[in-house]
Amino acid sequence: MTVKDIEGILCEFAPFELQMSFDNTGFCIGDSTREVTGIMLCTDVTPRVVDEAAENGCNLIISHHPVIFSGIKTLCSDKDRMRYAVVSEMLKKDIAQIAMHTNVDICNGGTNDTVAEMLGAEVVSGEGEAMRIAYLKEEKTLAEFASAVANALCDETVRYVGEPDKKICKIAVSTGAGGRESELIYRLQDEGVDALVTAEVKHNVALEAQYAGVAIVETTHYSSERCIVDIIGRVLDKHKINYRKSATEGNPYRRA
Repeated sequence: MTVKDIEGILCEFAPFELQMSFDNTGFCIGDSTREVTGIMLCTDVTPRVVDEAAENGCNLIISHHPVIFSGIKTLCSDKDRMRYAVVSEMLKKDIAQIAMHTNVDICNGGTNDTVAEMLGAEVVSGEGEAMRIAYLKEEKTLAEFASAVANALCDETVRYVGEPDKKICKIAVSTGAGGRESELIYRLQDEGVDALVTAEVKHNVALEAQYAGVAIVETTHYSSERCIVDIIGRVLDKHKINYRKSATEGNPYRRA
């Protein structure tokens, strides 16, 4: 199969048209007509992942985040050093990349649905959006729920906004940088949501949430989206396509 063939299979699962306007989903780097010798799955493409792919005979990397995210005017070693290192090594080693980003956040069975399921919640709305509203199968206090999020996502850095004994039943899940706009907090308040699970929460949003009485459970960006590897793996399994999961990538954050 060629890179283009694999791209078509992935698009059937999560159509690229679903991506958000700022995104760069789909085929990003390489030769789309190239025969695929091996596939590496990861969340982020780093120099270590590129080396790992080459060492294992993988000439296609399927990642969540695109290496080239938005329009760039230069690609040089004295500016965006990691991106330069990644792109130059991928071109040298003839490795292609397909990004499955916000289209997989939005699609049915994508990151938001998967994280909600991992938290023991049943999704009730949010289809077609980069967020899901869901109900926990068992009510928890905020402290208990935050601990459950940490365990489910294997993230020891989880923290929360709100009173520890607040009762949590109705939740919102927005993987990645979903906590960056204060307007979202008041939408969730109007919908009677008890807690938002997301990452990269801005300080002013945390203050707004505290004022509005909407709890926030903040995980790291990586932890909220690392399920992408299993999601894409299941898509490839259905087509009996072999792949490897990166063993070198991981959460860049650690507890102090």
